[in-house]
Amino acid sequence: MPINRKIMGVSRGGGGKKAIFGYGYTTVAVSITNLVNSTGAVSTDTTGVGTARYSLASASYGTDKAIFGYGIGTVNLSLTNLVSNVGVVSTDTTGVGTARFSLAAANYGTDKAIFGYGNGPVSITNLVSNVGVVSTDTTGVGTARDQLAAASYSTDKAIFGYGFTGSLAATSITNLVSSVGVVGSNVTGVGTSRRFIAASSYGS
Repeated sequence: MPINRKIMGVSRGGGGKKAIFGYGYTTVAVSITNLVNSTGAVSTDTTGVGTARYSLASASYGTDKAIFGYGIGTVNLSLTNLVSNVGVVSTDTTGVGTARFSLAAANYGTDKAIFGYGNGPVSITNLVSNVGVVSTDTTGVGTARDQLAAASYSTDKAIFGYGFTGSLAATSITNLVSSVGVVGSNVTGVGTSRRFIAASSYGS
């Protein structure tokens, strides 16, 4: 049975004018995307863009673009798909970092992104440059977990939070990400421990 049938969406960390929902699970994994305009109206389906999958993550990068990454289809995946500044999703870029699902991603440094953690569970992170290039794995940062969330905060930083450690226990751990993509050590015991959580930036 599929695990964590979440659809993932993304908006620009600095308060972008538009958004995109992508991929997910119906009775099978799908590659559907839906654009959201500056007034919040969601478009009809665009189908068949990239490999069908679910439990992936997404974030903005480069001030006006986005990236979808990782997930599970019939197997764990490490592929990514870039989204242009007019919402066009690119074909698959494969083999970047460890294949995994139930991870999280966020914008940091005003124009970059970070993918982090995932099933296993693992504590791997992968930085994304301001032109959408995904780096190799950085391992061992914070407690390994999946089913967590991430968001940007301040003007150039990000945070990973909560999730499931694989020991039949949810957690309330958070990890701050600096403006240069360095993940901080665990901050524990903040709020109720839980998993399958979501996060977003807000305010100006």
